[in-house]
Amino acid sequence: MAPLPAAAVEPITELWTLYSFGTLAIFLRLFCRWRLVGIQNFKPDDFLVVLAWAVYTSITVLAHIFILDVGGKHTSLLTPAQRIAMPVSERPIWEYGSKLFMAGQITYVAIVWILKLNMLFFYQRLVRGLWVEKCIIPAMGLVVTAGFVIVLLFALVCRPFGHLFQVYPDPGEYCVPQNTVFFYSILALNLTTDLVIVLIPIPVIGPLQLPLLRRIGLCFLFGLGAFCMVAAILRIVFVFGLKRGDIAAMWTLREDFVAIFVGQAPMVVPIFSSKFWRGQYGQSQHKSGGISSGTGPYSKSNNNKNGSEGHELQSHKSRGSLGGGLRVGKKPDPYSITQAMSESQEEIVAKGSTEEAPRMVVTVQRTVDVESVDSGGRGPERRVERWL
Repeated sequence: MAPLPAAAVEPITELWTLYSFGTLAIFLRLFCRWRLVGIQNFKPDDFLVVLAWAVYTSITVLAHIFILDVGGKHTSLLTPAQRIAMPVSERPIWEYGSKLFMAGQITYVAIVWILKLNMLFFYQRLVRGLWVEKCIIPAMGLVVTAGFVIVLLFALVCRPFGHLFQVYPDPGEYCVPQNTVFFYSILALNLTTDLVIVLIPIPVIGPLQLPLLRRIGLCFLFGLGAFCMVAAILRIVFVFGLKRGDIAAMWTLREDFVAIFVGQAPMVVPIFSSKFWRGQYGQSQHKSGGISSGTGPYSKSNNNKNGSEGHELQSHKSRGSLGGGLRVGKKPDPYSITQAMSESQEEIVAKGSTEEAPRMVVTVQRTVDVESVDSGGRGPERRVERWL
């Protein structure tokens, strides 16, 4: 095998490093879900992440070929004078590079939009029972509509579509893979949908009294979500502002990686618990009694009817039993919003129950009427018993 060109060593190394960690995050998430709830109880976000991994693999392979086989060449880099002066024998490699670039751009949009839907399905389970749940379906509709608009842009901006790869004659400024209509439209729709997704849980999380570590964890995840938006903006700045398309390509891959990490991080939290490895993570026991078990292949019991909801849920179903009595539910996800609300309520109840109530004396008076046959005409005898 021939050694890599010096200019390709750094991007290829970063490319496959990001892919390795992204793949690890996805498989850890799937392993965690399989162990806790079983494949038969997977939800839409679990299947979407498998599709996202397949697309992520595709864009990584495309980027590898684009860097090594064509040296990053595509028709967007050519000036009109260069197109005229280029020998016919050199045109095929530029056309091939343009096709790879366009395929990579389509794949980039596909993975980002799949991960948006993945996150919204995840939110749907986490905020179930809260008022923000009604925002999930409209947000999904917005994401799907935005994706459809981008498909139309790819299909209609340059007609015929093959002119996107043409070297000579010059097909015009909008018939190149790296044109302003594609990039600015994708940026606007990407930022809009990202902002909507990030804002959904904030009204619920903001007022919560959470432990410091959990609040830091949530802020970290939201910070990474903001980083995805920053990466999308930097991609445009490098391409059209600094004319550095090579750096922009790496920021595209970094954005994909961060989007994957943000989506999987909350789901792999149970792996860091010793109960998870002992097969006890799905169990919860409360002071009033009662134990429930998960439904995964390593759980203690598979009889829980709600097992399909996994470790993220159950808190909203048990909020009504805070006052006492039997309460049953699996251990929720550490980043679950509904769980955090339940914990806040439980802390209030627990605090109130531990405070010493003022002492009081209760006097109970009971009157008993006793009627005797041999009373000799006397009226009923009344006795008063007093208990202290």
